[in-house]
Amino acid sequence: MIFVRRYVPAAIGVGTIVPLVKDKSKNLNDIDNYRPITLIPVISKIFEHVLLSLCEEQIVSDDLQFGFKHGLCCNEAIFALRTTVSHFTAAGSSVYLAALDIRKAFDSVHHDKMFDSLISTGVPDVIVNILRHWYSILRVNVKWGSRCSQFFYCVQWCPPR
Repeated sequence: MIFVRRYVPAAIGVGTIVPLVKDKSKNLNDIDNYRPITLIPVISKIFEHVLLSLCEEQIVSDDLQFGFKHGLCCNEAIFALRTTVSHFTAAGSSVYLAALDIRKAFDSVHHDKMFDSLISTGVPDVIVNILRHWYSILRVNVKWGSRCSQFFYCVQWCPPR
């Protein structure tokens, strides 16, 4: 029905943010010492997998990308880096490395540009519009100990095209 109506039920767009301490030996009053995780309904996770499977061919990433890929993790990235550095240093070459910290990159994603990118890669309009609607209804609360905040919306409205 979501595909027929192009409407995501409100219950799919609800989550609870739980801040987890990164390092208990550090300052517990420092917001940077917490990693927020969002608990979402199981049906939301299932729907994410359905959408991803429908768009697998259009959403292609570079072979050198290790994050957010099935079966790949930091260990493979570290192995590739070490192998590359060893290869070039063994040949007497210098190796220069640049690192980019994009921990909060998602916080600054311009959603309209993201949706435009999905359309330009061939993701069907119906799926992009479903995602637009889903993003427009995302709301969460924050759970701290046994208390929960009121729900609030996560993003501003991105009208369908």
